[in-house]
Amino acid sequence: MRRAPNRRYAVVVSLLLASVLALLLIVRAYPKFKKIEKRGPAPETVVEILPDGVNTVAALVRAVFNNWSDFDKPNGIGNFQSKFPYDSRWGHLYLCRKDDPQHPGFPSDKDILANRGIDNFAERYVHIPPDLRVQDYYLYEPSGDYYWESEYFYNGKPAKFRCGFLIHMEPARISGTKVELFEYQPTVWVGEYFGITAHALLPTMLHDIRFVESTTIDRTDLMDLIRKTERSQNEDKIR
Repeated sequence: MRRAPNRRYAVVVSLLLASVLALLLIVRAYPKFKKIEKRGPAPETVVEILPDGVNTVAALVRAVFNNWSDFDKPNGIGNFQSKFPYDSRWGHLYLCRKDDPQHPGFPSDKDILANRGIDNFAERYVHIPPDLRVQDYYLYEPSGDYYWESEYFYNGKPAKFRCGFLIHMEPARISGTKVELFEYQPTVWVGEYFGITAHALLPTMLHDIRFVESTTIDRTDLMDLIRKTERSQNEDKIR
C-alpha cells in the first residue's frame, strides 16, 4: 500500500517528461513549416563587357565603394566612414582586393566551396583560372548584422536578406573588361526558433538564419552602379 504514492509520482514524472519531449519535437519541427518564397527570376549570370581596361575598371570600383581601410577609420560620431548615405545598402558594405596583404578578408577558394551554402554560382567563380582573378574584389558587410530587402519573402512579407559580392574582372575584346558578379553566402533571416547553443545551459530563442540561392536583383543593381559610374567618368573626360 505504501508504494502507491511512488507509483503515482513515477506516472506524473513520466507524463511531464513525455509532454516536454513532445513540446521540444513540435518546436524543433516548426521551422520546417515556415513559408519562405523567392519572388524573382531564377538565378542567372550577371555579366557585362565594359569598354575600359581592367586596371581602369578596378580603379573605378575601388573609388566608388567603401574600402576596408575606411572601416578602420571611425568618423568621430560613432559611425564608420562611408561613401554612401546610411540608408543605402552599399553604404554598409566594404571592399577588399584579392591580392591586398593588408586586408586579407577575401575568402579563399577552399572557404568559398566549404561555406557557400546551397548556392551554385560561387562554385563557378572558383573554376575561373586563378591568373584571371588577381584583380578581383570582395564586397562585404563586416558586422554580420545588417540585412536588406531583396527577392525573398517570409510569411508574405519581405524577408531580411544579406550576402557578400565577388566582383570578377578580366580582359575582354581588344581593350575592354569583362565584369561578372557572384554572390557569396546569400542568407535570409526568417524570425526566431527555440534551440540550444554551446554558450547556454537552457534552450533559448535563436535567430533563424537560412542559406538560400543567389538573387538576381542585387547583382543587377550592383552592375548598374558600376556601369553608370564608368559611363559618367567617360563623359566627364569628353567634356
